[in-house]
Amino acid sequence: MMPLRASAAVAATRRQIAAADPGPLATLRGHDLTVKERSALLDCYATPDRTFLEIATTHGLDRERLQDLWFDLFIKRTV
Repeated sequence: MMPLRASAAVAATRRQIAAADPGPLATLRGHDLTVKERSALLDCYATPDRTFLEIATTHGLDRERLQDLWFDLFIKRTV
């Protein structure tokens, strides 16, 4: 049987990980996006093997707009 301390340490680690990487939904909050844009961005996040063109066409968006949103919201700049 595992001691209680070990499970508490694992839970703390999970909380730290969750705080460090809030995920796609938290990233989208607070931005003025349409439903189509939000759906397309979540689709990009969920299916990285598809191209921006495929996803943009599926959701009725312009590929350039979708790609710009993706890079602005999900690619962190290190400058």
